[in-house]
Amino acid sequence: PGPSASFGKTVRLRLASGREQVWRIVGEDEADPKRGLLSWASPLARALQGAEAGDEVAPQGLPPVEVVEVSGGG
Repeated sequence: PGPSASFGKTVRLRLASGREQVWRIVGEDEADPKRGLLSWASPLARALQGAEAGDEVAPQGLPPVEVVEVSGGG
């Protein structure tokens, strides 16, 4: 198994539309969605906890997304 999503990691996601987004999971005080920085406490980041490439997660109230890649420290 590869790395799993957690605090400090960068996660590449494929949306239902096929478009990809990249997020880095950070502390609440660092969160800045416009810069791709996602608070660890957000519904998306919480749904991603422990997910690995190839997993599909369904954040509460949002459409499912596919984890394409997990990288970085943390």
